[in-house]
Amino acid sequence: MIRPLLAALLLAPPVTAQVISTGAPAADILLSQAIAEHRTFLTCSILDPETHQAILQAWNTDRAAAIGLLADHKIGANAIYAFRDAPTPENLIPAPDTPFEDVRQLCDATPDWAQRYAARDRTILAQRLPDVMP
Repeated sequence: MIRPLLAALLLAPPVTAQVISTGAPAADILLSQAIAEHRTFLTCSILDPETHQAILQAWNTDRAAAIGLLADHKIGANAIYAFRDAPTPENLIPAPDTPFEDVRQLCDATPDWAQRYAARDRTILAQRLPDVMP
């Protein structure tokens, strides 16, 4: 599990590499985990437009739900804005000038990404955040 996360962080633009503390450490971990996972899912699915679009739509829906949950639990505005702005799909996918070899290494580090996604073996914030919010 550490190898895929490390590869995802190595390809991360600086804006997406961190989560501003929500005051709930377990929530911070979930947010960071979801970002790292979706960086892999969105990047590795890019060559399959149908799969990529489905992952993109699900990520945007889950992000919106997470933002609502953070607001409902009176999490600080800075943390909410950071989560709203930093992990946009554009920030999770490597820049167009990223060498293909770097992208391939990320996807090779998680060869089962498509199976994990399809099996819902991923962090779904709308389901998991309510259990860890203060």
